[in-house]
Amino acid sequence: MAHYDRHTVPTCHRYATWAGISPPLSCGADLPVRDERPLRELVMHLQAYGDAAFATQILHNNQRTWANPRAPLKVEAAHSYAEILMCNGIETLADANELLAEPDRLKIVERDLATVSGHGSGARLAYLWMLLGDDGCIKPDRMVLRWLQVALHRAVCTSAAVQLITEAAVRLGCTPWQLDHAIWEHQRKPSPLRARRQDGSA
Repeated sequence: MAHYDRHTVPTCHRYATWAGISPPLSCGADLPVRDERPLRELVMHLQAYGDAAFATQILHNNQRTWANPRAPLKVEAAHSYAEILMCNGIETLADANELLAEPDRLKIVERDLATVSGHGSGARLAYLWMLLGDDGCIKPDRMVLRWLQVALHRAVCTSAAVQLITEAAVRLGCTPWQLDHAIWEHQRKPSPLRARRQDGSA
């Protein structure tokens, strides 16, 4: 699993710097986003370099979609996602927000995205929709699953995690994304107990 601050954020910033994108992050609250770059620009860059060279020379990130030296690079999965989205007419945040509001069309796009190697349980796709502004989606990754396991004293699968957090969010009066994010932020901060375990003290 990629560490968000050590790997994900620096990778995004390296691409933004190289491509001359400033600021590197956009808020989807006001659409269309000023100076937004269309998705086809990223695809053109990937095609020009090739996935492996782009990962090494531009992103400086050769992480793979799962823990296996033969697994596809994450940049390959991102390239496939981008091409599928483009083929479905999605190149901007506004396009993506329109897609999220059309359930039948969304199912078709999700079916195509699920064919990408490394798709797994769908957590990556849920994370993508979260980043695009869908507060009803959550990413039940390892940190969230670990928190649920500690809280419930039992292992929780991805589908059960989605249901539990969604139901809990309704009771708490927040969105599933807000609760997921709160859990994630809690888990990424080292607790005194975890620190003692890491340094071997009692």
